[in-house]
Amino acid sequence: MAEPPVLKDWKTLLEEQLKIIGYSQKDILGIVHMCQDFTAEIQPGSQWVGHQQNFITQIYRIFVDMYVTRFGEQPPPRPKEAPITEVLLDTPERRKQAIREVALSITQPGDDVSDEAVLEELRRRGMRIDASNPTAIISTILHGFKPQFEKVLGKRGVFTRQQ
Repeated sequence: MAEPPVLKDWKTLLEEQLKIIGYSQKDILGIVHMCQDFTAEIQPGSQWVGHQQNFITQIYRIFVDMYVTRFGEQPPPRPKEAPITEVLLDTPERRKQAIREVALSITQPGDDVSDEAVLEELRRRGMRIDASNPTAIISTILHGFKPQFEKVLGKRGVFTRQQ
């Protein structure tokens, strides 16, 4: 497969020239020549994109035909994925509340929970801790909720739910 051509922002380059040119014969001829040069530079990129598109279209048609032959119907449209809105836990109060709620929701009294399990559940729920070491923050916060969580001795980042 050929390497993709190097692309420039030809439109911006031309717009910059249009702002500074005069209207003499030489200036207008300069723009005409620049457009000819840019068109020649764009051609390989256009051909490359065309080849990419043709290849993908060919594979698409083959697999649609295969689907129709195998299953007797047109493939259904791709389901639209709902964008996940991420909640940034950037203040100590937000962190404490979210981490406590998540840790309580994924455990029952007597269960062990790790800081990594809490972090993974936060991510699954679309929350992110704005810190360089989120597991350390989770451990510190869980350590602060002594009535609900007790540190398991000898195990790093593991807590037992008390109530």
